[in-house]
Amino acid sequence: MNRSAVMSITLPLLLAAAGCQSVSHNVVASYPAPPEEAATSQYRVTVNGLPVAVYSTKCKGWGDEYYFASFDLDGKAEVVVNSPSTLAKTEIHPLSRGIVPEQRNDNEWAFMVDRPGHLVIKRDGRVMPLMLFVNPLEKDIPNPNDPNVVFFGPGFHQAGKITLKDNQTLYIAGGAVVSGGIRTEGDNITIRGRGILAGEAYGRFKGPNRFPVDIYGGKNITIRDIIIRNPWSWTLVTSGSDGVLIDNVKICAANMINDDAIDLCNTRNAVVRNCFLRAQDDLIAVKGIGYAERQECENILVEDCVFWCDVANPFRLGFECATKAMRDITARNIDIVHYSQRYSGPDEFWAHAIFWLQPSGRLALERVHFEDIRIHCNGDDMVMVMAKLMLTSCNGKTYETYGSINDCSFKNISVTGTPGAFRGELFFQGFDADHRVSNISFDNVSYFGQKILRDSPPVIIKDFTDGIVLK
Repeated sequence: MNRSAVMSITLPLLLAAAGCQSVSHNVVASYPAPPEEAATSQYRVTVNGLPVAVYSTKCKGWGDEYYFASFDLDGKAEVVVNSPSTLAKTEIHPLSRGIVPEQRNDNEWAFMVDRPGHLVIKRDGRVMPLMLFVNPLEKDIPNPNDPNVVFFGPGFHQAGKITLKDNQTLYIAGGAVVSGGIRTEGDNITIRGRGILAGEAYGRFKGPNRFPVDIYGGKNITIRDIIIRNPWSWTLVTSGSDGVLIDNVKICAANMINDDAIDLCNTRNAVVRNCFLRAQDDLIAVKGIGYAERQECENILVEDCVFWCDVANPFRLGFECATKAMRDITARNIDIVHYSQRYSGPDEFWAHAIFWLQPSGRLALERVHFEDIRIHCNGDDMVMVMAKLMLTSCNGKTYETYGSINDCSFKNISVTGTPGAFRGELFFQGFDADHRVSNISFDNVSYFGQKILRDSPPVIIKDFTDGIVLK
């Protein structure tokens, strides 16, 4: 696709020539896949009659792969999905979007979209679904001749290690697949575009960088709009950074453990917004590994995202705790369409939970707030909240002291779907009088329409806790 195709073009003839389509002032832009990408027969997608490329990505189990398609939209569009397998049981998630498809026959569904966002089309539960990424139109494509721009146009690129310095922009165009890894070493750096950063050419922990996107220090860093596929380790990592925006990034992982989606390490003033995250391991992990002279993790916002976790935890705060504090962390308006099928309870070291708060090494975890979180259940049990003090480790060293938890809240947390074996424990445990779990409030937490209160069976309050309030 011509890289100017998604700019301010209004004439239908020009839009059609550029891979865009205008229908009653609605504009759609799609990007043909490079010829090196193997075509899949599992899904075919059109948007307002315009074909949209469908890519495959790996996962461990559940059919060993899943699929995604991406397009840009301004206005409304009809999406038509075809599959050789029956679509009779298809669900479109998040259910909060309220999208009701029209089943035209056993192998074709159609539905309308009227705004950007990320959808999961599940024809057979967790097995081989289709992710549909709807982006806003792109209007400010950088100049490839600018000396501060690293530009990858449509097509396949074997890039290896890409290093960015002060004031540089890396652009991956729609229809581009870049095999390699990105490391930033400076301030005022942007990574963006509608293309794909691919890691499948590299073995586990054997990529050209430590991580596919390795943000090393730096101020005013922006990562937006790209798709990251098949990481070889933790996927997108910020280390000792200050001022980070991660917007509309789509992470398609889940082929191995240790593929954390986004790790914010010794990072402050960070926003994660409008993202789709799927991984086997943790989705949002806040860590205090020791970067930037053990900079504290603070002022972090995660909002308006869609999550899918296969093995570990959607949220994990702590574990690596080589900093004094993690504070002022907020997550809101999140849809969790799948959580781990591997129940691991509060007494186990590698416990699993939707929200895992585990400070160690004198870390003060405080002012952490979760609001408007919608969790879809397919009948599997999972711990809802683990607020437990324990000794963890960092860089091969086990901590000898405990941390603390104080002033946290959970508001408008709902579980819907199939109850099955779901219990959803809320577990709280301190260590001693100086290392406590304190002042945690719950307001409007419900499982399948039933309010959870302090005397509800899932609530387990152990020693050295105080101020645990369920409204």
